[in-house]
Amino acid sequence: MTHQRIVSPKFFTDQINSMVSRGYGMDNFTVQSTSSANDFVGIKSGGGVVQELFDMNPQKRVTFDTSAGSVTKQDHVLINLDFGTAIPLSYVAILNHNMKTADAQFFVCANTSAIVLDNSGAITASSEVINADESSNVFTPDNDGDSIITFDSNLNFQHFGIQIEGVSGDFSSTDLKIGQIVIGMAFELSGSPDLQVNRTIEYGNDIMETPSGKRFSSARFLEGFTSSDTTAGQPFRSKGTNTSLRFGGRTRYDISYSFVNDTQLTSSDISTNNHASFDFYNSVWNKTNGSHIPFIFTPDSSSTTVGDYLYARFGQNELQSTQVASRVFNTSLSIVEEF
Repeated sequence: MTHQRIVSPKFFTDQINSMVSRGYGMDNFTVQSTSSANDFVGIKSGGGVVQELFDMNPQKRVTFDTSAGSVTKQDHVLINLDFGTAIPLSYVAILNHNMKTADAQFFVCANTSAIVLDNSGAITASSEVINADESSNVFTPDNDGDSIITFDSNLNFQHFGIQIEGVSGDFSSTDLKIGQIVIGMAFELSGSPDLQVNRTIEYGNDIMETPSGKRFSSARFLEGFTSSDTTAGQPFRSKGTNTSLRFGGRTRYDISYSFVNDTQLTSSDISTNNHASFDFYNSVWNKTNGSHIPFIFTPDSSSTTVGDYLYARFGQNELQSTQVASRVFNTSLSIVEEF
């Protein structure tokens, strides 16, 4: 679907930051260090730190030393994710990457024990959502930018590994760069939202007027992330080598749902954080802590168009649900693009 049509909105929340916000250690998410013995290449000296892969700031990219030499180009990048216990997950997104330029491809492994060696754990059966051509569950992005894949069935493991390697065995002479790793559960409410959905594109112009009536404007939302790196930028919005190519403005959706069953909205028992309960409160609102943690949003869950996706957060701090009949509620959501 195109034209940002509102069909069946879908929310891709981040499990890593949800857990870290509740006290889980960020040091459980690591990158395998450079090791010629095990054919691994790690983060380049001065290229950032591992925590920047998960800090929900895709603009600040981490650089891997994949072009250091002919042998290094044949090695692999391995990102290890240890969730402490088995967690149900359904997708992986890699944001603000340059995998096309770096001649890189990737796949995901899951295992009951730590993934520390090349290809340890079963390669996860997965499918492309955007910008990830699939062959035998290995994914090659067509373009630099953002890629999303979904697992063919929800996985329930403690350990996940994202392995990146050269498409033809070698990385290119350009170092691999990644802005953000997002992994978690994708969720959509059954049924479509109300027909009256507000979609707003705001430039945030500050207009100043002189005593004589002359007016001057300063536009705040001409574009999202800016960077001296011409390939980096706002997730799901192409920058290229000319900033005029980027679609401007901050997008906002205001969506209402009517007559939603209570089982779709909330868990049967909220005394514990139940990862296996798939309802809006548990799978979305509780994972983002309201407006605290950004997420990926699309107004059409079946869309394969990059521009239909949005890096966003909730524009509200409260989730209000109004009971309109027995066990049936109305609720409203505000989703605002994150710069």
